[in-house]
Amino acid sequence: MNKFPVLLFWVTFLLVFPSLAQSFDPGKVKNALVKVVVAADNRSSNALTGFVWKSPNQVVTSLHGMSRTGDIRILYPGQAWRKARIKKVLQKADLVLLELLPGEPAPPAGITPLSNFSPEKVGFGTSVYALGFNGGAIGSSSRQMKKGFVDPETLANLIPKKDKDALARIGFPALDLNILYLEGSLLPGFSGAPVFDPQGRLIGIGDGGLEKGASNVSWIIPAYYLSELERSTSTSLPPGFENLVQLFSAAAKIEFTEEVVAAATGFPNGSVSAGDSERYVMEKLLENSFDGFESESIEALGFEFYPIKTRSLSEMMNTSDDPENIQKLSDEFALDLNIQLDYDAMYYDIYEDINNGVVLAVPEGRSLEYNPAEEAFQVVNTDGNDMQLYFYGVQNDFSETDFEELLLVMGEVINQNFAYRYGMSGFTVDEEYSVWDEFDGGRKVAWILSLGNEYLMGQDGLQYAFYVYMTLLMTEEKTFMAIATIPIPVEMLAMALTYGLDCNNPGIYAEYCTYFNQVFQTFSAAHLANFAY
Repeated sequence: MNKFPVLLFWVTFLLVFPSLAQSFDPGKVKNALVKVVVAADNRSSNALTGFVWKSPNQVVTSLHGMSRTGDIRILYPGQAWRKARIKKVLQKADLVLLELLPGEPAPPAGITPLSNFSPEKVGFGTSVYALGFNGGAIGSSSRQMKKGFVDPETLANLIPKKDKDALARIGFPALDLNILYLEGSLLPGFSGAPVFDPQGRLIGIGDGGLEKGASNVSWIIPAYYLSELERSTSTSLPPGFENLVQLFSAAAKIEFTEEVVAAATGFPNGSVSAGDSERYVMEKLLENSFDGFESESIEALGFEFYPIKTRSLSEMMNTSDDPENIQKLSDEFALDLNIQLDYDAMYYDIYEDINNGVVLAVPEGRSLEYNPAEEAFQVVNTDGNDMQLYFYGVQNDFSETDFEELLLVMGEVINQNFAYRYGMSGFTVDEEYSVWDEFDGGRKVAWILSLGNEYLMGQDGLQYAFYVYMTLLMTEEKTFMAIATIPIPVEMLAMALTYGLDCNNPGIYAEYCTYFNQVFQTFSAAHLANFAY
């Protein structure tokens, strides 16, 4: 870690992420794309992407999305459902070849199978394009990422020891499996997605996504394993198969709520008439379960954020590269301020921008919106206080930018602008929380906590200590900032210091606990902003 004595910050950058020139045309391969839905139990199914391979009745997808007992359904273009079965399994590479069941109608006209792949080595930094169904959405979408660097490029060199131990026990995917490591993460539902190079040549199949804080670490299976899949004589799922799901954040699960069942069947309380066709009902269930995915993105100025998962604070802390400041604040609350918070109740909705690979953590239940007045994305706060979360970014050539100089410049600007906005003489940096570090891939990350030089007087007549916490991210191509404004009533702090505050049993101080929980969640959300790995 590197400490720095900087002033505070303000953001005057405009969120501009210009589109990059590319020759890949999704329209040329879309007629090979299918959605694969595998029943996990009577109330949920796994949703994956697949692609038609060499014959219209053959589909390749990810082995980890299969089920020992559940039906396999393929949704072809034109909303044409077909039942399928496992034809071949390549256990070590997590691949499966499906074929339509005997007696199924032929696939619809216009299907264009993929029939070849590129055996050429994919260079570091090359743009790659995955095509799939986000969370099982009705429509497909593309996902642009870059080829990352791992040496040697095998699964064993990418994943941590605890996950290697789990794979060793289960027996697949193989730890010596050759992979293509990605900078950027696959969205839920992109397991089994075809991945192309800029020339539109098939280079791989979307596979895993390990948790790394709010983000994921993703890889794809090189397309040359398709030849081995075709030669395979195995048709069965491997032992221990059910215990592998935690590795694959690119797999999506869809739930059949009572409301979905009622909408599909026309019967209340999720009941199904005995006269209904089982096949018809199931396909209507699946169609209804996908409703709403198309409208979940938040788009502005080149960003397209999708909610991809919900995680607890402890889950993200256990996998994060940089949990130190969150742990430090937790210790300060408990040991210095005498405040015991209910950390187990803190959950975050994780959003990822599919255009630029920015990952945001939003306190669960709050909405992420674009605020034109601030020229920023903002987490909406309806509680009537000035606790806010803003997100800003810029794409440019930062390869020659000195990170510490950038911090100093931003500090000078913020000292003027934030102080003016809140009527203060300035801010003082808390150097214990103000550090920066550099991570793999040239990612530089800084965290800065600052306190206003004077108390603010609130409209409620209380005095507030006013904090600002920022996470600044920079790579050679872009910089991004998360800014949290955190007012804390002096009266609440004094009460906690004097009497203590146990928010696991708040009693008459439930309102105080709600406020301090929001303080901690706002701070943590700003800290967890990151680029996809």
